[in-house]
Amino acid sequence: MTTSTATEFTPTAADMEATHYGIPVSTYGEDGNMLALGHHDKRQAFAAFNKHARVFLGFANFADDRNASLDDWIDEIHTTWAVFHRCDPESGWTWEARPADADTPGAVPITVFDVA
Repeated sequence: MTTSTATEFTPTAADMEATHYGIPVSTYGEDGNMLALGHHDKRQAFAAFNKHARVFLGFANFADDRNASLDDWIDEIHTTWAVFHRCDPESGWTWEARPADADTPGAVPITVFDVA
């Protein structure tokens, strides 16, 4: 059995799927959750996530529901920290983000949108 060690790295906009309104954004996981590099105002992050859902995923909006509004989802947007690791190419993922505290070595500020 072979084990590989994930390589820690600091992501840039080039590691994300797109940049909207100056905010680097990417989906992660299998539930449609999104993250943005940096800590952002909830409304600004929501606008970037919503545009990403339309442009990158082809949805009507983040919920793929034209009646969805910010008020329905704003509590699902929060800031936190993560340590990023490159994944084994065979995994199908480019990177993974593991939760961290602000004082964890290599921790990066992120804004997360949990849609699940």
